[in-house]
Amino acid sequence: MRKIVIFSGTTEGRKLSSLLSEANIAHDVCVATQYGADVMEESAFAKVHTGPMDVDEMKAFLKRNGYTSSDLILDATHPYAMQASENIAAAAKSTDVPYIRIIRERAKTEDAICYDSAASCAQALRNEDGNILLTTGVKELHEFCTHIPEEMKGRIYVRILPSEESIKACRAEGIDPGAIIAMQGPVASEMNRAVFAQYGIRHLITKESGTAGGFPEKLQAAEEEHVKCHIISRPGEEEGISVYEAYEQITGKRIPKEIVLIGCGCGGKDQLTAEAKSAIDQADAVFGASRLIKTFGRGLTFQMYRAEDILPILQTREEIRKAVILFSGDSGFYSGAKNMIRSLQQEQDIMLRVLPGISSVSALSARTLESYDDAILFSLHGRTDPNGLQELMHKLRHNRKTFVLLSGDADVNAIGKALLENRIPCRIFLGRDLSYETETLFEVTPEEAAGYNDGGVLTALLINDEPERKRITPVLKDEELIRGNVPMTKESIRHESILELDLREGDVLYDVGGGTGSVAIEAALLSPTLRIYSFEQNEEAFELIRANAEKFKTANVTPVRGCAPEAFSGIENPDCVFIGGSGGKLREILQAVTVKKRNVRYVLNAVTMETIDETGRLLTEFGATDIRIRQVAVNDVVSRGAYHMLQAQNPVMIFSFVL
Repeated sequence: MRKIVIFSGTTEGRKLSSLLSEANIAHDVCVATQYGADVMEESAFAKVHTGPMDVDEMKAFLKRNGYTSSDLILDATHPYAMQASENIAAAAKSTDVPYIRIIRERAKTEDAICYDSAASCAQALRNEDGNILLTTGVKELHEFCTHIPEEMKGRIYVRILPSEESIKACRAEGIDPGAIIAMQGPVASEMNRAVFAQYGIRHLITKESGTAGGFPEKLQAAEEEHVKCHIISRPGEEEGISVYEAYEQITGKRIPKEIVLIGCGCGGKDQLTAEAKSAIDQADAVFGASRLIKTFGRGLTFQMYRAEDILPILQTREEIRKAVILFSGDSGFYSGAKNMIRSLQQEQDIMLRVLPGISSVSALSARTLESYDDAILFSLHGRTDPNGLQELMHKLRHNRKTFVLLSGDADVNAIGKALLENRIPCRIFLGRDLSYETETLFEVTPEEAAGYNDGGVLTALLINDEPERKRITPVLKDEELIRGNVPMTKESIRHESILELDLREGDVLYDVGGGTGSVAIEAALLSPTLRIYSFEQNEEAFELIRANAEKFKTANVTPVRGCAPEAFSGIENPDCVFIGGSGGKLREILQAVTVKKRNVRYVLNAVTMETIDETGRLLTEFGATDIRIRQVAVNDVVSRGAYHMLQAQNPVMIFSFVL
């Protein structure tokens, strides 16, 4: 079996050892200090060797442990430890053991001042005021202190590893004990900011330690706290491969990235589940909207939540192996997580998990003591158009409880105005800033809602104590419609025709020769999800369609003035077509629709022999399928003095077919 040794003491070394252990690959790990050994993860596959070694000692170690040309040396020492890397490379060459350098990705440093040494940095800071935080390690501390006056040490703070050697080195340089911050990195941006604030830091001195060493978090915190950043540059460009490239080279396998989508609930600090907190703590990077990042973000953060922005970072930033994407509310309830899941499932080498959160609906349910298992759940986000409001009013009219997700004041205003216009008696409870310290719960009337402008993150519960009982067969009677002097598809024929259309939720229906709009209106009342276009060239009839649509609040009916099929231009493709009048252009209408879309269901009403004859021929010519032809003759009973007589309506031939 191939022997592997990792010369470690860095985040990269620990990570590579952990990955090899997870793959059940035995290996040696060499660290220079006891502290380096203490922070290694315990593993039956990793044998840790502690203590500094020069070239000869490294050679002896390799020979003693039987390393040959078929084995492998991985140099994962610090990028600034040039002498250590030179010694490892020399020992590898002398013993003929293959050598690979593990390199750390560089981070961007555009907004910082860079120096080639700690000495030059010290010289530059002689003329600067304010406290200084030095995070370069004890080796550079000595060089820095050698080039500054003694009185300047009183405003120097040093962040070091929590080891005895580091603390002794600080004391040897005359650093006050109260100015020594012993902490294991990498350090999150929030902690950096806290240190800057507590000690009044105005200057940060750091090495260009890369993403794994917490360098981006230092830069981010420095920018946010207006701390000037001074960077001691790396000695030079290195050749090598990353931790993950090394793993793939050793095992022949790619490491899938673990992506966790988290519902953060209403947004309060205490809303996260323990599982979600653990995922954030273990993540290499956290993505989300600025509000969520500010509350829940840790370590490396990105203020973005769209797949097109996040995916390029996941694809190019190799060091990000575990990432968290934050979403407000519950990940499974009107959440942006839905589209993100769809995008990530198309990517290779990604393991996806989704963790739910506490939605604002469940929070408002708890606050109002009203259950939501017997309620309607609705989102008005981006849906305050007439169709969205019509669908909501339809639900409010026929249900006692409706929970509504809102975008803000404008949605509250729209609900209030729509309730007044539709005369629906609802009580409105608003939950503002649920889970935050500013949380409030209050009731408003529809009139008050129409003028609401107090802001906040809002969720509504609307209660209709006297909901209308929904019709089992929601059909219109002729006398309910505004008639005028325009011919109308009569009640019985209208009902049969709509049944033959076999409408499904979400369908687009063309009503050709709309007349009074009776077919369009009755169909629209079946479901607010239908989108209906009623085409009519006659001015009086067109106005009747508009008047009836207004009377019955069917915002999903769009009257279109014009002659079919020319008026079809620019209209979305239909799923169903009702032809009540063709204006002598039946062939052109069928041809125009078939060009737009195939497998459309048609219903055509014919009352003249000429139309019946033409329809029969066109069904054959166009290759219609699923043909049903039915003649309907309806007789009404009317009063004539003391007698009741049968009065026949014109018989109608109803054709239904698919083209």
